[in-house]
Amino acid sequence: MSKTSHIHFVSVVLWAGVLALILGLVLPDPSLAETTRYYDSQGRSAGSSRDSLDGSRTRHYDSHGRNIGSTRRDLDGRTRTYDGSGRLTGTSRPNSRGGADYYNARGQREGYSRPNSRGGYNYYDASGRLTGSSRANSRGGQDYYDASGRRQGSSRR
Repeated sequence: MSKTSHIHFVSVVLWAGVLALILGLVLPDPSLAETTRYYDSQGRSAGSSRDSLDGSRTRHYDSHGRNIGSTRRDLDGRTRTYDGSGRLTGTSRPNSRGGADYYNARGQREGYSRPNSRGGYNYYDASGRLTGSSRANSRGGQDYYDASGRRQGSSRR
C-alpha cells in the first residue's frame, strides 16, 4: 500500500468512527451483560433474565425446562413479547401522552393507556379486520364504536 493510499484509508476509517459516534452506532460490549437464572422449589429452571447496555431479555420455562415465552425490553421503553417458538405475540411502547400503546403480532394497535386512567381498545376479527373499538369516557365507563368509527353505545361504572 502506498503512503497516499494508507493516509486515505486511515482518514476513511477515522471519519467512519466519528460518524458512528455521532449517529449513536456504537455497539454495546456483550461482556457487560449480566444474566440471572431463576429456579422453582424443585430446583428446575423456571426462567432467566439478561440485562445489558442495550436492554433486557427475560425467558420463561415450564416445569420440563421448555421455553414457553420471552420478553424483551429496549432502552427506549419498547417491550416485545414472544411465544415459546420465538414468534412475536405483542409489543408495547411508551406514547407521547405518558401512557403506552399495545400492538398484536400483526402490528395492529390493540389498545392504549393514558396516565389519567383513560385508554381504549380496538377489536379485530380472525382475518385482522377492525370490527370495533372502545374508549374510556368522562363518566368512568366506555364508549363503543363500529369499524367505521360510529358510536354504538356506552357504559357507566
